[in-house]
Amino acid sequence: MVQRGFEELSAGGLLKKLVVVLLLAANLSLAQLLDRVVANVNGEPILESELKVAQMFYGVKDRDKLIELLIQKHLIAQFLRDNGLKVPEGYVDTLIEDIARSNGKSVDELYRELYSKGLSPADLRSFLEVEVASTLGLREYLMSRVEVSDIEIEIERLRTGDVEYVREIELLAVGKEKKEELLKLIGKYGTDLDKVAAELGEKLERLKVKKGELVESLEEELWKVKRGDIAVAEDEENLYIAKVLRELRVISGRNEDEIKEELISRKLKEKEKELIEKLKKGSLVEVYG
Repeated sequence: MVQRGFEELSAGGLLKKLVVVLLLAANLSLAQLLDRVVANVNGEPILESELKVAQMFYGVKDRDKLIELLIQKHLIAQFLRDNGLKVPEGYVDTLIEDIARSNGKSVDELYRELYSKGLSPADLRSFLEVEVASTLGLREYLMSRVEVSDIEIEIERLRTGDVEYVREIELLAVGKEKKEELLKLIGKYGTDLDKVAAELGEKLERLKVKKGELVESLEEELWKVKRGDIAVAEDEENLYIAKVLRELRVISGRNEDEIKEELISRKLKEKEKELIEKLKKGSLVEVYG
């Protein structure tokens, strides 16, 4: 998200539009006065320069919406700092290198262009620190608080897709000349097809099959029996014994991992919204416009 935003930043000519004034704690210059505070979040200022950087980064033109977005970012970053979550040392440096590289520049060239437009590397760094903390940091924090159950995945599958049934089976196919021996062994071992196959010297296969994938005679019998039971069928050459191990419901188009990731993403957004609302209620936020 961060890299993509800064690709837009260069392409859209952000560096040509930004007017940035360095904020120093001691002596206020005319330039510093121009970099005015547009909002205050628990004593932490959001500056005009940050607003202009963020305007191109987020692609938001509406000033009020952009200020609201930055307030949320600062609230989250403050909360994570208070909870001991920090941006790894050197991460922002690596990110700046990636941004420069993606724009066909060295870091020095990027900085020179920033300076030429009145923008300080410190402004870029401070913006990225808040952005990274409020995105990657927030996801890391919330991931430990989000769970997706198998039942939720199944409900989502049934809600959004076409259900296709698959049966996992053990299949033993033997020549009809072994019919009597096979039936005796089934009488002896029941549904333990491993032992039946071993005594017959035959290979026991384990398959996942959909309707219509087996020989016609076995197909008809297999879908009549329940889990744990066996189906018996024959054709002109072979006898077939199939044991149903389990039945799966598969949704066309999406696998379980994709559905799980979608549910996690949805829950993360809900948790983020709840957290922001909670932080707003317990914070002092002032907007100067």
